[in-house]
Amino acid sequence: MTTEKSVSRLIAGAYHSTYHQLVRFFHKRLGNSQDARDLSQDVFARWLKGGNETSVQETRAFLFKIANNVLTDHWRHSRRKGRDRVSEWDDSLTEEVAQAHADPQVQLEHRQRLDRLYQVLNELPPRQREAFVLYRFDGLSQSDIAERMDISVSMVEKHIARALLQCKRAMNAAEQKDGE
Repeated sequence: MTTEKSVSRLIAGAYHSTYHQLVRFFHKRLGNSQDARDLSQDVFARWLKGGNETSVQETRAFLFKIANNVLTDHWRHSRRKGRDRVSEWDDSLTEEVAQAHADPQVQLEHRQRLDRLYQVLNELPPRQREAFVLYRFDGLSQSDIAERMDISVSMVEKHIARALLQCKRAMNAAEQKDGE
């Protein structure tokens, strides 16, 4: 029978030997140090929550299996949040277009915002831009895009999520710059 002390040692040892590898794993895929650290912590939290900490033979392999699941969940959550943000973005642009017909200043601001967005889209890597445009502007499903681009649906999801993130960051940076 495994004692609580030996379970604690097993988890502590796995944490010390694997944590930094997990951070690198997540950082390579997300490009964000804070998210990488948070998701690495989530891996251990899930392991502890699962309650089968003593039945693991290869802790590193087990932890990276959990890490893949955590990453998939993170991308799904980001994609859902991205859809919500795009919807909000669409609503605000529609409202701006309606106002633009009445006010020349609003027309100018709207045009500048569209120009910034166009510039950001042109700065995206070609495959990422293609997936994003097909999804967002042509209205294709992710599976249709995957078929057209001859890549996996998972890769399409990654391209779209990264493009949305890049657009959001660039637009926020431009708005902050304009506000100064």
